[in-house]
Amino acid sequence: MRPFSAITAAVLIACAVPASGLAVSPAAAAMATPAGPTCPCTPVRHVRPHRVVRHYVHHWRRPRRVYHPVAPVAYMPPPYNPLLPSPLDPAYDRAMTLHFRAVPVSGVLLVDRGYPPTPPVAGIAPYRMPAYGGVYQYDGLTGQYVRLAQSDAWRTGIAVPPPPMAPAAAPH
Repeated sequence: MRPFSAITAAVLIACAVPASGLAVSPAAAAMATPAGPTCPCTPVRHVRPHRVVRHYVHHWRRPRRVYHPVAPVAYMPPPYNPLLPSPLDPAYDRAMTLHFRAVPVSGVLLVDRGYPPTPPVAGIAPYRMPAYGGVYQYDGLTGQYVRLAQSDAWRTGIAVPPPPMAPAAAPH
């Protein structure tokens, strides 16, 4: 109820203010009239700031020639192609675990810290081998050799043999 009373009191006080207090005096009214063409006053100009644009001339210059020393031929490590052990070998599981932990196979460098290196296992079949016009790689999931795509075969560094020649036709 108190806010309603305060609002009502403010409205009554605003209505009680005489209207004559809002009137403009004649001197103020004369100053508010716009200046005519005969008035000696300078006209009011609304000046907006302009953006200054500078035009620079860009000259094309030939880049300086820099001579770099010729890099020697990069050393290519031999392709990763260990011999895989026979499944009948008792060290088969250990050898295949080490093989699939190798960086060229997994792509991750796994380091066994604190453990001595394991001795190598004598293998009988290569990890990758060229045959029938392509490169075949041993697949540990299926246990068989799978043919690589041409781009992957090129990256292995193994020379891809040409496809076998078609038999010559017998003369008539």
